[in-house]
Amino acid sequence: MNENEGESMVKAFTAFLLTTIISFVVMVGSLLIWVTIQGNHITDPSLADGLGFAVAYGGIAAVPISLAIGIVGGIIGYLRN
Repeated sequence: MNENEGESMVKAFTAFLLTTIISFVVMVGSLLIWVTIQGNHITDPSLADGLGFAVAYGGIAAVPISLAIGIVGGIIGYLRN
């Protein structure tokens, strides 16, 4: 591996990390904002239980989605060089 190839891989890995972290923060942040808005209107406890499931499954779903976005960002970062 030559120097340019190594440098390109570092840029691709940086792009992967940045896009993964940013997409995860945006998805979880928007989920928490939505939960806060919905939490102000809940009067029935069964609705609160459903909101808890939405938070749990939404947080779980954010991980693979953000990883997929990060992989695409890393590939684009590698090919741009």
